[in-house]
Amino acid sequence: MLNSRTMKGKWNGKYWFSGNVPETLKNRKTEFELIVDDYSNFKISGKISDNVEMGGTKGIGNFSGTVKGNKIKFVKRMPVSTSVLQDGTRIEEDKPHRPIYYKGIINSETNSIKGTWKFKIGFGFVKGRLAFFPGTKGEWEMNKTENL
Repeated sequence: MLNSRTMKGKWNGKYWFSGNVPETLKNRKTEFELIVDDYSNFKISGKISDNVEMGGTKGIGNFSGTVKGNKIKFVKRMPVSTSVLQDGTRIEEDKPHRPIYYKGIINSETNSIKGTWKFKIGFGFVKGRLAFFPGTKGEWEMNKTENL
């Protein structure tokens, strides 16, 4: 049974790319830490940070979403924009990263969640130039490590 005590706390996880991505991103798992500090009325929110040394995005971001039954959906928003070009070059800019959409299935017996994430297809600016962002996707998993 999911409740505030089950969801609130520190979760450690990994995400990785799948599908059509540059070779430098294939099979690379990036660790992250997610802290759920609010869970009420099926709404969830908190802070999230990636392991930068493993290729993650800089800064402490936030997330918000919903939990219904054993399903979770949330949007991750990071403060630093990171783009990876086809040749693997990383471009970081001091502006908010594009939203990342996560969804997953909660296993309350093992205190773990597994699912998929995606960037939506769109246009934006990288270094002042208009850029096309293909729909990028991947998988993720996380386990609860500490109660709040």
